Amino acid sequence: MSDKIIEPSEIIVEDADPVRENPSHVNPWIRCVARFFDYALFFLCLMGLQRVFAISLGVGHLIPFEFVLWIPIESLLLCSVGTTPGKWFLRTKLKWGKKQKPDFKMALQRSFSVWMRGLGMGIPILSLLCPFFAYHKLKVLRITSWDRDQAITVTHYPIHRVRLGVAVFIAIVGTLFYYSNKGDIQYEVKKTFL
Repeated sequence: MSDKIIEPSEIIVEDADPVRENPSHVNPWIRCVARFFDYALFFLCLMGLQRVFAISLGVGHLIPFEFVLWIPIESLLLCSVGTTPGKWFLRTKLKWGKKQKPDFKMALQRSFSVWMRGLGMGIPILSLLCPFFAYHKLKVLRITSWDRDQAITVTHYPIHRVRLGVAVFIAIVGTLFYYSNKGDIQYEVKKTFL
């Protein structure tokens, strides 16, 4: 018999890390909350700028102009710090192949694709259908079309319920507050210049 007995001291364990977080790669609701958390913060900043400088963004009744303005800002954040406030707050990481941060062109392509394919450009009927199809594809294929196109890996790390609750609150209240005051801001701007 040539069976060799291995002693426990001979077993080599590589990369033993007892404190390891369990990341998840598919979590459409966290992705959605992170995106609308970003939108809410941006909308509130935009509302402040509109009030301070008495400017009106009354264009784009079919396509909400605010979402278009966010695309280059999100792209700048992704290529400079690798994340957005919502992704950071909800512990969601993006990785472009082996790179942690994309260049501006790649980030712009992703932001534009999310706006177009994931949000339907904010156009009323499309903005209901596109998120539904994106959600379905993400659950079935475990990746969105815009992440697949650029070989992006999205990783969600565990978050506390309080953090998620704060993010949901900011996303909902911030967005509702902006849109409920949008008409008032445009009225004040028109009144100022007339």
